[in-house]
Amino acid sequence: MMTGNGYEKGEPRMGLVAAAFGGLIIGLILVVLAVQAVYDQMREQQIYVKVLEPVSEDLRNLRAKEDGQLHSYQYIDRATGTVRIPVERAMELLEKEYAEGRLSYPTKPAPVKTEPPQGAANAK
Repeated sequence: MMTGNGYEKGEPRMGLVAAAFGGLIIGLILVVLAVQAVYDQMREQQIYVKVLEPVSEDLRNLRAKEDGQLHSYQYIDRATGTVRIPVERAMELLEKEYAEGRLSYPTKPAPVKTEPPQGAANAK
């Protein structure tokens, strides 16, 4: 209520002021959380783009070397006649040996030995 003195003599509504202040604080917290979420997402995206996505030259060289070794012939030890053969050829030879039944290691299933439970041995 305004009077002739130029100011309001009534008390402010404290409930309304408290509600406005609470709303302002909640809004500020939500804005801070939203900005933090956007920052985290952008940071993760930049880490992926700059660090995880590009394949280093060392890794490319290592993979090329491994592929070369996997798919080529090479002497390991000339004195003993040990050679490396391509994996495709090794699989063909293994298939051929299996078909002829002359594998040098056992491939037949063996029975599994199981021990009786501890309580069963004491129960007798």
